[in-house]
Amino acid sequence: MADAPFDPLQYQQQTYGFEASYEYLEDVILHMGPFDGVLGFSQGAAMTALFCQQQQRSRSVVDFRFVILCSGFVAHPRESSDELIRCPSLHCFGRSQGQDRQIANQASSELADMFDKGCSVIIEHEMGHIIPTRPPYIDQIKGFLQRFL
Repeated sequence: MADAPFDPLQYQQQTYGFEASYEYLEDVILHMGPFDGVLGFSQGAAMTALFCQQQQRSRSVVDFRFVILCSGFVAHPRESSDELIRCPSLHCFGRSQGQDRQIANQASSELADMFDKGCSVIIEHEMGHIIPTRPPYIDQIKGFLQRFL
């Protein structure tokens, strides 16, 4: 299946307000941080990836020790950098098409592909558009987090 044509209006809608949001998050981190990690769910996962990508571009390092991205997607696929985000990441999303009715498996996989595979963990589940809270998934999430204790 061919990629859908790039729609600049859709990209603009998905990332509208990014600059203001980025500045706000930087201010929060400066005044309330540091933070060990961040969890982004759905659109929040897309924003988290954008934030990490911008952090890496401006500082060559991300301010977080880890990120957790659940049921996310790439907010701007045509403008993605070839440089992988070098931040330990946990990606948690629906196993196959149709299990997460809001975000397709492929979209979440593409988001995971933005991160360095050497420090990424992927958990695929069959529970839909949620963060799973039962075994074995919760145990895998705990295992990831224990690396940072």
